[in-house]
Amino acid sequence: MRLGTSSTLSSPPPVPLFLQHLSHQTSSHHIADEGDDEAKDRAGGLVPRTKGHVLFVSRQRIVGRTNGSSVYLLDLAAAVRNAGFTPHLIQPSPDLMGRWPIMRLGPELKVFQTHRIRGVLRSGRWVMTLNPKVGFDAVRGVVSRFARRFGVTAAWSADRPRPYAIAAKWTAADRAYLKHHAPERVDIVIADYAFQAEAIDLFPGRPSAIVMHDLFHSREARDGTDSVASLDRDTEIALLSRADAVVAIQSTEARFVAENVASARPIVAGMAVHPVKQPQVGDGEQLLFVGSNTAPNVMGLRWMFDNVWPLVQVRSPGVTLNVAGSVAGAFPNGGPRGVTFHGMVADLAPYYASAGIVISPLTFGSGLKIKLVEAMAQGKAIVATGVTLQGVEDECRGAVAHADTPEAFTAAILELADENRRLSLGQAALTAARRYFSPAACHGEFAAWLEENRPRACSACRSGASG
Repeated sequence: MRLGTSSTLSSPPPVPLFLQHLSHQTSSHHIADEGDDEAKDRAGGLVPRTKGHVLFVSRQRIVGRTNGSSVYLLDLAAAVRNAGFTPHLIQPSPDLMGRWPIMRLGPELKVFQTHRIRGVLRSGRWVMTLNPKVGFDAVRGVVSRFARRFGVTAAWSADRPRPYAIAAKWTAADRAYLKHHAPERVDIVIADYAFQAEAIDLFPGRPSAIVMHDLFHSREARDGTDSVASLDRDTEIALLSRADAVVAIQSTEARFVAENVASARPIVAGMAVHPVKQPQVGDGEQLLFVGSNTAPNVMGLRWMFDNVWPLVQVRSPGVTLNVAGSVAGAFPNGGPRGVTFHGMVADLAPYYASAGIVISPLTFGSGLKIKLVEAMAQGKAIVATGVTLQGVEDECRGAVAHADTPEAFTAAILELADENRRLSLGQAALTAARRYFSPAACHGEFAAWLEENRPRACSACRSGASG
């Protein structure tokens, strides 16, 4: 998952600014950047300026392109807009704030015509929770983190994250908010994750889809635990069956839908990227790993540190590893010699440019490994496990060095010390990214499904009125 862009949690705006706006706030926030197409349509019975209104229902915290799931949903919303439809976003659970009492929305959220969140106050791009317990939990989390860094192991120093909002049970308040605050016109409903399948039932008769992101029951089966949520196979199939279509990020998961969810149409919509012009060779003794604080990333790095890194250091002591992203939170005491954790960084571009090799040592996980596709688009030499390549094996054949054992992973890193090898592999990765992961290649099937489900009867009616 993507992390490594600038942190959106920074100091709040001056209090007077909030006071100026509080009289105009409700327990939700609304963004309407490009006007109300419905209002324009009603004035004079003109042909609609949009093919239809698409409502995304999500309970993940989205502040910008800060992690893989947010990036993916924002790109799907952009695909909706590029296909001529109008995307809206509604977030009916205040729990999505987690331990963030305040957050700043990035400009990427402007892709949505409207955006509402339950249980917050808003001033400009700043959003503040109405729940004082969130602020208390945020302070306790910071204190606990510093305590662990200084070796405190007492029970009070244990990390206590708030409930995972995406997978939380729906409440009556969630349902009421969604029904009351949804746009007046909803033509298509898209649920973000299978856990939001209940939202589909609140809009009967509308075409619907679930953005799958991951096969959650597969994640549990591979490792026995997960950092976010788990589902058993039958429950996951039942949730996916409530939609007309399921949007899968790669072919393996689309195949699962085709074979097990008879009522839903599988749609493959990969992670679209915008490749650089030339491969970036970088420094052969500098490795890079980018990831958020999720179980696959944490376990993958631990495998790397325990099994691969000692071999690399013996054979090439000058090799270093930079780790960018919130995965640093799982390693409060840092890593072994030669490893530097940078946390969330303002810009990943210089890290990609300077690194000679990007690694992805994942040992379990599902979905498309977004960091893999991003590194390919950066024209990098990449060493990855088979788990990382799951679902895109054919697309990445010859473009990524595949290694599953500590010895093979080490050998691949050392072989890429040769600049010509890095250049060749980086060029192959860049070519594959352009061919298989361009917006046109990734979103064509999704755009076709939208077109098939546009409200044609309404459009024909409006066209006749205008003639």
